[in-house]
This record gives sequence, structure tokens and C-alpha cells, in this order.
Amino acid sequence: MAKIARSVMGIPALVGVGFAAAGSLVWLLLEQWSIHLGAGSAQYVLDGTFVLLLSMQTGYFIAALPLLRRAGQRCIGELQPLLDMSDPGLLALIKRFDDIRLRAFGIAAVVGACATGIFQEAQFGRFSNWWAQPDAALGEFWTVLTAWATWTLGLSAASIVVADAAAMRRLGRDWVAVDLLRIGQLTCFSRYGMQLAGTVIGLMALWAASLVLIAPFVGTRLTEDNSNIGLVTVIIYMSLAITVFVFPQLGIRERVVVEKARICDELTRALPSSCEVVEQAELNPGRLSGLLNTRAQIQNIPEWPAGQLIQIRLLFYLVVPLLSWSAAALVEELISRILAG
Repeated sequence: MAKIARSVMGIPALVGVGFAAAGSLVWLLLEQWSIHLGAGSAQYVLDGTFVLLLSMQTGYFIAALPLLRRAGQRCIGELQPLLDMSDPGLLALIKRFDDIRLRAFGIAAVVGACATGIFQEAQFGRFSNWWAQPDAALGEFWTVLTAWATWTLGLSAASIVVADAAAMRRLGRDWVAVDLLRIGQLTCFSRYGMQLAGTVIGLMALWAASLVLIAPFVGTRLTEDNSNIGLVTVIIYMSLAITVFVFPQLGIRERVVVEKARICDELTRALPSSCEVVEQAELNPGRLSGLLNTRAQIQNIPEWPAGQLIQIRLLFYLVVPLLSWSAAALVEELISRILAG
């Protein structure tokens, strides 16, 4: 599972870095052409930073989505012995994981265009400047286009991940046959949740490190306000990672709770009444002891499919954003001192 989690976190990060380099190169060429035409960006460094971060996220989204789809397919493959494959509703749910195409792309494009317009205007006054003085600012056009692509892909990918997590929850709640004495068969739900969490944490770590490391070149310093905003952002991402880890497991947990209650009720009905305990202990002590031990064993079965090792690994992964932010902040301070010197 550690190898899978590293691939879910590492491969999208590498693709994101590649997209950041390619997107920044395109922006640089267009910006140089605009400068030659006398229409360069008024916020050259800030625009370049913006393109780098957005391109990185775009590449990350593109690479992460197929990996998460395959993670869902692996989980369903492990569960097949526990599934009734003749159920048409189940077959329709399984089929959705075979399609890695972006969904709701048109809606995401419209919403992304609105978000791009709002934030570009709020952050840069982009459209106000263009309307006041129209020019061939090709670099700025590329910045807006990159923002739109990032919003569109991000929203579309997010909608797919949310729908897939909900589908995995329904799978556990409605279709998986639960065998309490073989509860280990259900750990694939926690592995799937871990991969969702790893994707969120990987994006946060990559974003935090990139943003802090390029801050000296933008001309900003790590102030107390910036640190507080960064920590709040890290906490939000960590909360999101915990949410996507837990949510796919809610359905199977509900089934396990119901099955435990049912089996324990049957075992309790099979037990003698309190006034018959002594007599049954004398007549058939093995049966009485077996019933009591079996009921205690069933009651002690964990309701969450995540084992202790997976929980420890999740806690370790949640520390990654904090470590990346802290380490990057130290490097940023060192770079700032070098540049100042």
C-alpha cells in the first residue's frame, strides 16, 4: 500500500512540475513577444509566478485522476468475491470506474470562466486595465487562459472524485456481503480512502513548497500574516484529507455495525436465561463458553475497515504538509538573505 500511496502522491507531483516548466516557458515566450510589441505585462514577475503555480496544479489534476480511477478499480476487483455481479445497479456502479474521461466538463468550463474572471479582476484588475488601454498583452492572455484551464480541470476532477467516493460508499452500504470473521477482506475501502487522502496531501505539499520557495523572487517575505494564512490553508487541506479518507468507508462501516448487532442478537437469544446459566454450565459448559466467547469476539471486531497500520500511516501523511511548509519556509528565509546580501 505504501508503494501505491507514493505513486498517487509522487507521479502527479512530477507531472505537475513538468506542466509548470512547460507553461512557464510558453508564458515567457509570449511575454517577451508582448514586450517587443510594447504591450508587456504590468506585473511581470507576479504573472509568471501565477502561471507557474496554475500550470503545476493543472498537470497534477490530469495525472491524479486516472490513478484514482484505477485505485477504485483495484478496490472493486478485490471485493468481487463478496459481490452479486448479476445486480444491474452494481454493474452500472462498477462501469463508472472504467471511464477516465472528464465529466460535467461543460458546466466546469462555464463555472471556471466565471471564477477566472472574478479572481483575475479582484487580484490584478486585469479586465479593467484591458478595457482602459487595449493592447496585445499575449503573456497576460496566457495567464488568464491558464487560470481558466486550471479552474475547469480542477472542478471537473473534483466532481468526479466526489462522485467516486460516494459510489464507493454506496458499494459498501448496499452490495458488499459482510463476513465478520473475515473482516480483513474489507481493508480495500481504507486503502482507497488513503489514496484519495494522499492525492489531497500531495497537492498541498507541492503547492506549499512551490509558493514559499518562489516568494523571494516575487519580492515578498515570510511575515506573520503570511505564516498564519499558510497554516490555516494547511489545516483546511488536512481536514479535507481526513474527510476523503473517512467518507468512502462510511457505507461499509454501517453494514458492519448492522451485521455485528444482528449476530450478537442471535447469539444472545441462543444463550440461556440468567436463571438457567448455572444449570447450562453444568450440563454443557463447552457450548456456553463457546457462545460467550464468540459473542465477545464479534463485539470486539472493529467497525472501521482501516487497521492500526493504516491509521498510523494516515497520521504520518498528514504531517507532510506541515513539514513541507516549514522546510520550504526555512529555505525561503535563506534565499531571501542571500538575495539581500
